[in-house]
Amino acid sequence: MRDQNEFMKQMLELVELAKANDSRITKEEVNGFCSDLELTASQLKLVYDFLDEHNIEVAGHKSKKKAAKKTDGFQTSEGADPDAGLNTEDSKYIRVYRQELRGLPEYSEEERNQLYDKLLSGDETVMHTVIESYLKRVVTLAGKYKNRGVPLEDLIQEGNLTLITAVDMLCGNTDVVDVKKELDRSIRARLIELADSQMESRGQENTILAKTNLIHEATKVLAEEWGRLATVAELAEYTKMTEEEIRMYVELSLEEIKVGKETNEL
Repeated sequence: MRDQNEFMKQMLELVELAKANDSRITKEEVNGFCSDLELTASQLKLVYDFLDEHNIEVAGHKSKKKAAKKTDGFQTSEGADPDAGLNTEDSKYIRVYRQELRGLPEYSEEERNQLYDKLLSGDETVMHTVIESYLKRVVTLAGKYKNRGVPLEDLIQEGNLTLITAVDMLCGNTDVVDVKKELDRSIRARLIELADSQMESRGQENTILAKTNLIHEATKVLAEEWGRLATVAELAEYTKMTEEEIRMYVELSLEEIKVGKETNEL
């Protein structure tokens, strides 16, 4: 399994197949559907979890959502609601999901780097651990794209699926230097794609990807013309966008777009 887009497409097709069967499917059916992907046992378990998140019942697989319902309304030891500010539609799922994440092991930076080194060396036994250790990061990244037309729950689900495929592609990839950066890049790209598709469905011509590309091209043109990086203010003037928009898209680009420092930042 090396083609992320193809894998994601196949997973969504699997969801539709199960929905056509009253949102139920067996492990055998899942395994048969994914046979050409040659998934490991750990990867198949993650596929079952993905189906569960999409409200598909996998016979013989323990549903995390059903287990989570039993703890719905649980108050943290600190006495604070971790999801204050979420809308009603998102809050229930997100609150329960974050409670689940709190139960996952914590890893130090050194431990994470050791896991990443093993992953890049081709050790498939650490794939599940790497994915599990990154789930909280997915929630953080998804939160940055909230209120842009896509429900937070969908952002997290798609972010998790992208995480699975990205980890698989990184396993044994000795050309990669920074695993965290590559995972962030893959997840952000998928979240941007979702937001972009939502904007397109609403008939908006200036999509996120289009604006990102515009800014990226503007930085190259101005750098060639001036021999230096353009500032946010200069890019705003050149592209006819606001400085706030420029800063947002620069952040979304994950350091792909370089900007110069403003005078008051020197």
